[in-house]
Amino acid sequence: MRIYKNSYEAIREVERDLMEMGITYQSATCQDQDVRDNPDFETKELSPYAYSVTNPAMDLTEMVLYKKDHNYLSWVENEAMERYFGCEVKNPGSAWKINREMWEPFLHEGLFSYTYVERLQEQLLYAKRELKRNPASRQVMLTMYDRHQDMMNWGGKSRVPCSLSYNFLIRNGKLTLTYTERSCDFYNFFQADVYCAIFMQREMAKELNIPVGKFTHFIVSLHAFKKDMKDVF
Repeated sequence: MRIYKNSYEAIREVERDLMEMGITYQSATCQDQDVRDNPDFETKELSPYAYSVTNPAMDLTEMVLYKKDHNYLSWVENEAMERYFGCEVKNPGSAWKINREMWEPFLHEGLFSYTYVERLQEQLLYAKRELKRNPASRQVMLTMYDRHQDMMNWGGKSRVPCSLSYNFLIRNGKLTLTYTERSCDFYNFFQADVYCAIFMQREMAKELNIPVGKFTHFIVSLHAFKKDMKDVF
């Protein structure tokens, strides 16, 4: 596993690894879209992939702006706030409106198939309470994947969460986070996924009054699509 000093260093090296070691194949689905006959979705993939960041909260903004713009940063920052602190309407929420072009196609009758706020809010309350009560716990895991709902949406029937779990540990007086994803689109979502996970780690550490520890990221499928390659590589 590769170890990086900060998030900005990580994204630059993750990009290099994907470019140099990824294989190429044609994707069949993307989110809830059938793309098997669409050459734009020829896919560069590295599987599996893992890395750690020793100082994750450092250079987070620079990481998000890597080959992106300030509108993307604004969406990511608001999405992270919404996921951690909640919002009045959990589905569809409001952060997505900053990036309408990306998210509007996934609205069905005004709702998304799921939101992070819906699935994480109650779990966050239990997680913080357990870490305060039992700092040595190995059980504090937040899960995004719902087997009852999400398995029925395989094959492009509807969107299925890319994030699987967030595991928190307090070790050596610091809050560490291990984040697991089944799938991560490097060009469109890597920065957002990493920022939102580390934001959650940072805010939880503040509430626990302890420093942020290392961030570890496991990805089953790290990939980029041909349509985005000119901006990625």
